[in-house]
Order: sequence, then C-alpha cells, then structure tokens
Amino acid sequence: MRLLRAAVTAATFVFLCATEDVPLRVKELQDRLRGGSECNKTLASGLRTSLDGPNTWYYCGDYVKTAGSFVYAAGSTTASSTNQSSSLTIDCNGIRGGPEDTGLCNRLYHGPTKSTAFQSRMKASRFPVKDLNPYFHPYVALGDFHDGQRVYDDDDFVDFDPQDQIVQPLSLVGVVCNNKLVFGLWADTNNDTVRQPLVGQFSVAMAKMCYGEHVVETQQPLDTSDLIFLAFTGTQATPGYYGADWDAETPEEFEKGLALLGNKLIRKRVFPNKAAPKRDLPGALIFCVFMVICIVMHS
Repeated sequence: MRLLRAAVTAATFVFLCATEDVPLRVKELQDRLRGGSECNKTLASGLRTSLDGPNTWYYCGDYVKTAGSFVYAAGSTTASSTNQSSSLTIDCNGIRGGPEDTGLCNRLYHGPTKSTAFQSRMKASRFPVKDLNPYFHPYVALGDFHDGQRVYDDDDFVDFDPQDQIVQPLSLVGVVCNNKLVFGLWADTNNDTVRQPLVGQFSVAMAKMCYGEHVVETQQPLDTSDLIFLAFTGTQATPGYYGADWDAETPEEFEKGLALLGNKLIRKRVFPNKAAPKRDLPGALIFCVFMVICIVMHS
C-alpha cells in the first residue's frame, strides 16, 4: 500500500511538471488579446462586468471552429486597463449553506434563493448534488438566455446564448483573473435582476479563488483588466457525473478536479499547434526527478 501511495504521489509530481506551462500559455493569449488585436467574429458586445463598469466587454467566436474549440469573453483592447477596473457581480444562485457560507449572499441579495440555470439537467443526470453551492462550487454565469428564452425582454438588451456556439450547459470554463487561471463550470445565466447586459458573473467560490476571501467579503472593487472567460465547446468539455470531484471537501479540491480536464483542453485547443516551451533542464526537470526519487526512497 505504501508503494502504491508513493507511485500515485510520484505520478502527481510528474503531471504537475508536465502541465506547468499551461498558465504561461494562457498568459500569452491574454497578452495577445490585450496587445491591440481585435476580435474578427464578435458574437455580442456592449457588455459590462457590473452596473458601475464600462460597456466595453464582448464575446468573441474567432476560435469556435478551430481545434475544438472555445468562445472567449474579454474587455475591449482599445480601452485602458484603468477603465476596466470595476466591481464584479457575484452570483448567489444555488443551494447555500455549509461551512463556507459567510452570509455574503444574504447581504448582497434579498428575497428567495433561486436555483442555478441548469439545475434540472443535474437532476435528470442524477448528479450527486441537487444543485451547486455558490460558496463551494466555482461557477460562472454566461449569456442572457435561459432554456432558449431571453431573460430580459427589452429591445436594447444584448442577446447571446453560448449554446448557439456549441457551448454545453455545465461545461468547463477557464477564467484568467488576477494573474491566475481558475477553472469552473458554466452553471448559470445572467438574469434580469440587474437590468444590465452583463458579460458574466462569478459564484462566491470563483470570486474568492480569483481575488481572495478578504477582497470579496469586504466587497472591494476588483481589477478586471486581465479578466478573460474561456468557454470550451462540445461534449468533451463537459465533466459530468464522473469528470468532477463531487466528493471534494473544499472548494479548492473541487477546482483541482476540474483542472485535470481544463489543463488538457488548454493544451489541445488554445495552443494546439505550438510546441511546449523550452525549459531550463537543471531548474524544472531535475527538480521533478529529484522529488520523485525522494518519494520512492522513503516509501
């Protein structure tokens, strides 16, 4: 048993070494999008991250039909980073409670709790949870359609349904935020509560993973200048019942389970034709080999 545990731990170190470049590659994508290049296939524009934010955000479909692939959402590259700094709307739909429940949702919203947009699909697929918990599960809200219907019937409201671009409900979304890469699920849609066309919302868990618990709990303005949503298309991007760690004991453990699929999709779809960057052999590879040897010797 000790040898088996050592082997599993060693394999984990090897996996971490193999995927170390994933956030760096997403940073390259972020730099390219922020570096002046414009979207050639704008799916929707005039969106915000919050009521007090600029309406310079958009969904882009440049990569929908290549390598798999993904829809991304970002702020306009023509806007300065200072104009992209605003508060981020928190999504509190789902089942609240548990040790992570700090009461933030009760302070933000009044009235009955709503289920997430795809809760009925979770029930039909016999997921091990009745609905997602905004304090525990990192998820995002994208689009302004629910079951094919607009959530806000206004001619001036921005129309966008990710399912039109083959993004599946409860599929994986990578979020570049605060110089981090965090993975979550597309589990909700922007509702009509705020009466504004939003590019996306974060569950409490997702917001805290991006910006830290103190910043979120004290509702400080968030720097969204580097914020990018990567919504992966197709059924292969849907973790489902078996592709997520539904028995995770912490939000961080649940996110790590999603990252196994997320890192794979990043490598295959975001940079499908790019060779892995060269590494300093004495620095990265030898460290990983050394750690594996130590694990085996002490097993």
